[in-house]
Order: sequence, then C-alpha cells, then structure tokens
Amino acid sequence: MGRLVLDEVEILVVACAVEAQRQGLARQMMLALIEASAVLGARSVFLEVAADNAPAVGLYRSLEFEHVGRRKRYYQRRGGTKCDALIFRNLLT
Repeated sequence: MGRLVLDEVEILVVACAVEAQRQGLARQMMLALIEASAVLGARSVFLEVAADNAPAVGLYRSLEFEHVGRRKRYYQRRGGTKCDALIFRNLLT
C-alpha cells in the first residue's frame, strides 16, 4: 500500500503472510507499485524499514532503492528496546 502526493510516492506497507514469504511476492508487489507510480507521474518512491529487517533491506537495495536517511530509535520493540528506521528512495526519472 502506498500513497501518491504530487510527484512522490510513499510506500506505507509491504506485507506477506508468513507461509507466503520467500516466494518473490513482495518483489512482484514492489515492481507493480513502482510501475504504477511512474505511470501516474511520480518521480520518486520513498519507504522506511526497520534497520534489523535484513530480508526487506536486501529486497529494497536489489530494486535500486538508495539509503537516504535514518530515524534513530524509531520502532518500539517488545520488551522496550528500540530499533532505527532506515529511509530509502528510488528515483524513477
């Protein structure tokens, strides 16, 4: 799920059921969202992800997203620990 504002898309949620993970579905969803964004006139796509989510970070890097920022201690984890959010951008033009 994402939203388009002017010429930027922000991806809000990318999710697959546990039993459907590691089958390329997130990649397909991301590619479809990027393509639709470009058709609608977006020039960039942004998202944020937990710094400790290595599979998602790997997916976004493989789709040519660039790490452009960090929100320190952004995500609250069970037990009270916090995790940084990484901000990624993909320039479509």
